[in-house]
Amino acid sequence: MTQNFILISIMLCFLLSCQRGTPDTQESDPEPLSRPEAIISKLPPVQINLQEITPTGLKAEIEKHKGKVVLLDFWALWCPMCLESFHHLSEWHLKYAEQGLVIITISLDEDNPENQKKVIEYLQKQRAPFETFISREGPTKETMRAFKIDGGALPHCQVFNREGEHVISLGNYNPNQIYGEPTINAALEKEFSQP
Repeated sequence: MTQNFILISIMLCFLLSCQRGTPDTQESDPEPLSRPEAIISKLPPVQINLQEITPTGLKAEIEKHKGKVVLLDFWALWCPMCLESFHHLSEWHLKYAEQGLVIITISLDEDNPENQKKVIEYLQKQRAPFETFISREGPTKETMRAFKIDGGALPHCQVFNREGEHVISLGNYNPNQIYGEPTINAALEKEFSQP
């Protein structure tokens, strides 16, 4: 009888220890989103209609949006600063679209099928909710001059008022007009504060 009691006690101890050893299945908290990810998460997925554009075509495109403020942003996949700041375009879209902001982006990557595919993939990942173009001429000095990109360097943007007039260019050429989130935001706020 004592042997049975000892055997039953050992089995009970074994069963209880197995239950205590069950791993905790609580889910860990998800990693917090970075600022760019948080902005992108507010946008719905998009289908990108990437079109080719020339400097002449750009004039017509800006003309088409008279009555609205136009932010024209030149960028490329080979430009790290462009990619780092790209999410701000979506931020401004979310903030000002209802007030009449139109954002036009022009990629200055080489215009070939492989690059077009990469540009489209990037824009879809960014959920870019604005007009998207790729320069037909690619990143040549002549193209930079024709698009009036000061100093021929990226990133670069231009702001046009509701009358379609060029208001300011921001890039890395003129130290008084540096491309950056604070300067672009200030230029947009100034346009939207106009009566």
